Amino acid sequence: MIEENFVRLYAHDFVRLAIRSEMGAPDADGLQRRIREARAHAAIMDVRKGGGHLAALASRVRDEALSFNDRGVQKGADIEEARLRHRIFLTDVADTLQTQTVDA
Repeated sequence: MIEENFVRLYAHDFVRLAIRSEMGAPDADGLQRRIREARAHAAIMDVRKGGGHLAALASRVRDEALSFNDRGVQKGADIEEARLRHRIFLTDVADTLQTQTVDA
């Protein structure tokens, strides 16, 4: 059974990183670290609670990519361009979650 709190925690963190990136404070190292943590944590959750945690997280992140809140958009910025950047950022995260291997 997929643990909703796991999915919610990491999805929220990735959305927060997308907002920070939009505000002009991208954190590429923090993003990669959080992806590694999510993958490692998903492996543990799969053992304890059953499989599918990483796939569920990637799916939620894709859903969040379609949901956009303009709170992180800088004044005067084009909202539609910001929406596209948000979607691209989170879609890339979801793709990475599903393809990247855990670093040793």
